[in-house]
Amino acid sequence: MRRRLSLRARVTIGSTVAAVLVLAIASAIVFAQLTGIVEQKEKAVLHGITEVYRGVIQDNPDARFEKPGANQHVAIVAPDGVERMNTLPEGVADRVAEFIADGPRLHSVSTPQEGFYVYVDPVETAGGTWYVLATRDADIADDVLSEVILLLTGILLVGALVFALGSWFVTGAALRPVERMRRSAESLAVSRRGELLPVGASRDELADLARTLNDLLERMRAASDRERQMVSDASHELRNPLAVLQAQLQLVDGFDADADAAVLDDARATLTRLTRTADALLQLSRIDSIDGTGSATVSQLSSTLTDSIDRLRLRSSELGPGHELDLDFHVVVDAESAVVPISADDFGRIVENLVDNSIGAADGPVSVTVTLTQSPAAIELSVGDDAGGFDPEVAQRAFERFVRGSAPTYPGSGLGLAIVARLAQKAGGGARVENRQGVGATVVVTFTASRV
Repeated sequence: MRRRLSLRARVTIGSTVAAVLVLAIASAIVFAQLTGIVEQKEKAVLHGITEVYRGVIQDNPDARFEKPGANQHVAIVAPDGVERMNTLPEGVADRVAEFIADGPRLHSVSTPQEGFYVYVDPVETAGGTWYVLATRDADIADDVLSEVILLLTGILLVGALVFALGSWFVTGAALRPVERMRRSAESLAVSRRGELLPVGASRDELADLARTLNDLLERMRAASDRERQMVSDASHELRNPLAVLQAQLQLVDGFDADADAAVLDDARATLTRLTRTADALLQLSRIDSIDGTGSATVSQLSSTLTDSIDRLRLRSSELGPGHELDLDFHVVVDAESAVVPISADDFGRIVENLVDNSIGAADGPVSVTVTLTQSPAAIELSVGDDAGGFDPEVAQRAFERFVRGSAPTYPGSGLGLAIVARLAQKAGGGARVENRQGVGATVVVTFTASRV
């Protein structure tokens, strides 16, 4: 692939072209002004010549006209078109009628030998309009203008060169921090240390870029750390059940039927735990891979909450004797059309995970209350239970992955609350634990809500 011009070269070329255009326009304006000044000067000189004959014509048109002085050329045309005098140079003398027809102004004429300025001055008399034409050599003025053109061209070229060099060095100085940043980024690509890009002392755009990239690096490193930790935790969580399952299956061979049945039941429970862990890991992976969590109205969330409660009540029948579930819920909302940035499915998953967590924390019957309330700018879901609450060390890390309580009755994966917290974060909300050790705990999840 062909290498493109560097940014430094492109900026230098672009700025130099712009500077050349500006200088060229300025030079054209200066040249036009100088040309106008020269023409005005020539016109004033020629008008002084015609003014002498104007006075004679106005005083006595029939008088004999004296020839002009040296290097002066004059033509006088009477109202009847007769040339009363014509000392104009060759190549100009035969064009008198053309100049008169073109109007009273300063004409620039070129002949094979040289150039001339011709000025036509009309003189009004009682007998009609006379015309006095005066001519002056234009070579001197043309030489002056030619020198001006050369001077302006030189200024243009030198200015373009100076501007190009200045732009090259200034752009290089401006991009030097970018090059340092690039080299630092290149070294960071192969470094495992927690280094960051250098941020200059100046508060400019490059410093802002460095800070933004450093924030991105820190988030990427944090995500990578979480991924490594998750792989480590998942390996640990899956290795132990698999080892237990393998040992249980080995015990099946050689024991009586009752013992085999008990071992198989334990194996099934282990497989159930592995399945739940795998499902939870897949859910977390899906949540981390999407940019948002959809949206739903408060009315839709209320319906989802009711459906989730019904499913949970049906599932509670599988808990067995001594683990009854008393599940109640309350919905206190007024603006049902308000929009919450989470899909109905994800909201239902949060509800079921929180209730499952309360069931798993209980050693016996448990009472769970689910409440959905609304404030002016937020929706709050709270799930409280009387399962004894979290241990203090667990409460501080309740939303981390693979963190479980000590209750042995419900084989949770330790990922339910992590899924809840991640979904809440994706929706721009948050989750917190209100722990009452020895009594119970309440998990509160908050979402922003916008009215429509």
